[in-house]
Amino acid sequence: MWLSSLLHLEYTASAGVIAFLTIQDTRRETSSSALRRGQAFCIMTLLCIPIFKLLGTTPWTFGIFFAIFLLICFTLHMEDSIAVNTVLATHYMAAGGVSFSMLKNEVGLLLIGVGLGILLNCFMPDNLQKIRAKQAELDHEIQQILQRMAIHVLKTEHPNYDGSCFAKTNQLLTEMERETHIFIHNHYLENNLYFMRYLMMRREQCDILHMIYRQICKLTLIPEQAKPLSNYLQTISDQYHEKNDAVALLSELENLQEQYRHQKLPETRSQFENRAILYAILSDLRTLLQIKQTFYETLPKKGRGSSSFYKNNS
Repeated sequence: MWLSSLLHLEYTASAGVIAFLTIQDTRRETSSSALRRGQAFCIMTLLCIPIFKLLGTTPWTFGIFFAIFLLICFTLHMEDSIAVNTVLATHYMAAGGVSFSMLKNEVGLLLIGVGLGILLNCFMPDNLQKIRAKQAELDHEIQQILQRMAIHVLKTEHPNYDGSCFAKTNQLLTEMERETHIFIHNHYLENNLYFMRYLMMRREQCDILHMIYRQICKLTLIPEQAKPLSNYLQTISDQYHEKNDAVALLSELENLQEQYRHQKLPETRSQFENRAILYAILSDLRTLLQIKQTFYETLPKKGRGSSSFYKNNS
């Protein structure tokens, strides 16, 4: 408002209102909204010229303009531009129509309001710390899931093992996705989708872990091969972190499978079925680790192993 008054514009309060209405949740949304409002302003002005000139500037005339303008904005998906440009249209009406001096005045109000709105949006706090917090919480929750699996693969009864932990991971995935979308739309020049790809990788892994959980619940006896598998699950849990490329874990899995190949075959149907469950779990663990390995291999090689890469990439 102060800047508009310095430029000797009329209706200076409108510039302040436009600035506030321009600010959106993210910088990219603010810029898009500003562009739409500029386009809607051109449409509004082109409508006002013939309507106010031919029909006058009565309230009924303004009603006709507003009905047409409303229809156009909804058709072109410019709903967020209606309020701002309707206010500017009232200035034309109050001035008796569109004149060159009023056109300059309204353009000035729009540019000042929208420009300062975009500028203010640039000072919105970055949510990188929120993403990192959700990421750490998610990884910790998955570690806990793996630890519980290491325990329950040695049991045939699971009274308190109901899979409710996956509701927590789903919630964290949703929250991290929301924060990641905000982060991406707040950075114009950065085209690095690291956190979004990380999120998708962890979501795939959570789906695999849910499958393993269902397999564990099917165990009716504990074969001797369950103990090495339990130890391996604990190892994965201990090494489950962002920078692990899963190569060593996959090598250890191969060694474990090789040990199983040289062991005595099951003798009863029950032994066979439970060994088959362990084999299915091992196969799912391979997929779990391959998902992480693929993710790691597709990262830029430069700085892949440095802590600054994981700190700064987004």
